This record gives sequence, structure tokens and C-alpha cells, in this order.
Amino acid sequence: MSIQATNLCVTINGRKILDDLSFACRAGEITAIVGENGAGKSTLLNCLAGVSEFTGEITLNKYPIESLSLATLAKYRAVLPQNSSLNFPFSVDEVVRLAMSLGCLSQAEQEQIIVDSLALVDATQFIDRNYLHLSGGEKQRVQLARVLAQLRAHDHQENRFVFLDEPTSALDLKHQHSTLKMLRELCAPNSERGHRSKNLGALVIVHDLNLASFYCDKILLLDGGRLIAHDTPEKILQHHIIKKSFGIDVIVGSHPDSNKPYLIPRLQ
Repeated sequence: MSIQATNLCVTINGRKILDDLSFACRAGEITAIVGENGAGKSTLLNCLAGVSEFTGEITLNKYPIESLSLATLAKYRAVLPQNSSLNFPFSVDEVVRLAMSLGCLSQAEQEQIIVDSLALVDATQFIDRNYLHLSGGEKQRVQLARVLAQLRAHDHQENRFVFLDEPTSALDLKHQHSTLKMLRELCAPNSERGHRSKNLGALVIVHDLNLASFYCDKILLLDGGRLIAHDTPEKILQHHIIKKSFGIDVIVGSHPDSNKPYLIPRLQ
């Protein structure tokens, strides 16, 4: 087990945002974090990333997360927040290069990682453009490339993770699927595409339950700050669970290409 939370709680102004969560996630897997707005998804991701206060215990590769410095955390995990604000007229090349500021790589090594990371998110064509002139979806892909570059800059044998808060929220249909497919390939054990990220795991907040089903190994379902279930898509994407957690009737089918469950909301 690479990330483990035990009795994790977060209380803000007397209100419990996360209530006694215990679970574990492994490298080599993608875990989707799902739930209604306000369920505690972003708070959970921030705790796991080591940037929010909590009670209980979180370990990353068996190290208590609060014992790791920010420089050490940067080697083991990279974070894509829900909103990545950058108001300076950097080029795309410069934005991705920011991820390697703590490394000791040569100029040539940095350039190769930048090109490789942009290629993974279909953004190589933006490399010389002004970041501020990109569309919202294009910026999101560049920020994801920055996250991937951070981990590719550190060649460690221990497990590493990416924490992604709604990485597909601004993307068109094609790039929603290509982005999650790319993550699926990077996290797959013995993936040729993974290269240095062969021991990579991902925790991804998504609102589209079908995307979670098609590309994620596990789904972690939150409701009101409590852990409702943490299991495979087949175990969680069932009518009675979705009805209770999201308050909507759905038809559950099986995708003809993968046999993964998919959901269609009922209109009545």
C-alpha cells in the first residue's frame, strides 16, 4: 500500500468536512474520487498531498506525510489544483520548466522532459506560445504537462503519485478521453510509455462517472464527508448506490467495447 489514510478527519469552524476516513491506494492504479458538490473531495486531495491540516494519519510510502519536507514531497507527488492561476506572460515552455526548479538537470535534460510531457497531453504545438493567450482547456493541458514533468524530473524507485483535481473540467470530449487514457497507460505496470513513471499512481477528482468507470481501477465515493465505498467501478456504479448518493435515477448499462458499466440519467 503506497498511500494510506487512517481515521482521517478535517473540521473547519466546528463543521466536519471529512469524517473518519480510512482507505489505501496503490501505485499502478488510478483512483477516481467522486461525490456531490461539497462532499469533501478537494479537501481530501489536499490532505493526501500534504497541503492541508487534518487529524488522524496519512502515510506516503510508509512515511508519515507531515514528516516530509516540501522538497521531499515534490519528489514523491505532484498536484494539479482545481484552479491554476498564472498571470505572468510566460511561454508554455517556461510554465512547464517551473516544475523542475528543485532538480539538478542539465538544460538538454530539461528540454527533453518538457517536450515529452507536452506530447503526452497533445500540447507540443503550444511550446513557444504565450501561456496567457491559450484557451482554458489548452491551459489545463499545459498545467497537466507541468505536473507530469515534475515527477519525470526525479528518477526514484519508490512509488510516486499525481493528485489531479478535475483535470478534465475544461477539456473537449476528445481530450477528456485522451487525457485519462494517457494516465491509464502511464500508471499501468510495465508500461513502455511510463518510462520513469512506471511506479506511478493517480488520484483524480472527476464529476463524470462514466469517465471514472472507463479509465479508473477504483472509485472512492464520498457523501457529506464520509466514505461510502472504495471499490471497483462494477461494485460502485449500481443503481441503488447512485440514487442514494446523488439523488438521481439512472439506467446502468455495459459498454460494448469494455463491459465497463455506464450510466444514463432517467429523464422522468
